[in-house]
Amino acid sequence: MNRRYVHKPPLMNIVLIGFASCGKSATGRELARRLGLRFIDIDREIEALYARARARSVPYREIIRNEGMQFFFDLEHEALSGLAHADGCVIAPGGGAAMREQNRALLKDIGIVVYLRTEPAVLFERMRSKGLPLFLRDDPSPENLARLWQERHAVYAPLADHTVDNTRLDITTTADRVMAALAENGQCAPART
Repeated sequence: MNRRYVHKPPLMNIVLIGFASCGKSATGRELARRLGLRFIDIDREIEALYARARARSVPYREIIRNEGMQFFFDLEHEALSGLAHADGCVIAPGGGAAMREQNRALLKDIGIVVYLRTEPAVLFERMRSKGLPLFLRDDPSPENLARLWQERHAVYAPLADHTVDNTRLDITTTADRVMAALAENGQCAPART
């Protein structure tokens, strides 16, 4: 599907949710490029908030290691709150953002929520190839990942305005499917050539 789409008002933002390694950042960059929108990776926003507060820059995984998950989640909420009036953005929050009740309302208010659903076995292989996330450090098993996936899926699915199963899709096709879902609801339209 090589159709081009354009952002169509009243689209405020597109918010991509899903488990770690589901492709939120890569798909978000591709969607932003195609639609002429700004891409915002919430992990980078957290790093910027931390750098301003501590006068030093560190990767988000180091923030979690050094300061703990609660501190990280508080910065994540602050970063999301700072987007309350954003417009024309594709936003990729971390996989745990939607797990906090206070963030769920924010995510819905910020824009159209799209859940990138990826099967746990595929996620586990992606994570193993790039390094397992910190939340799996105590039990880095596929069974633990599958259990966590079920818990998060139960939150992601009802929160989403659209769901795209990208278990076997590349980034280009995932972006095509997201844009097609948005077009079905009049939230973006085919570009004129």
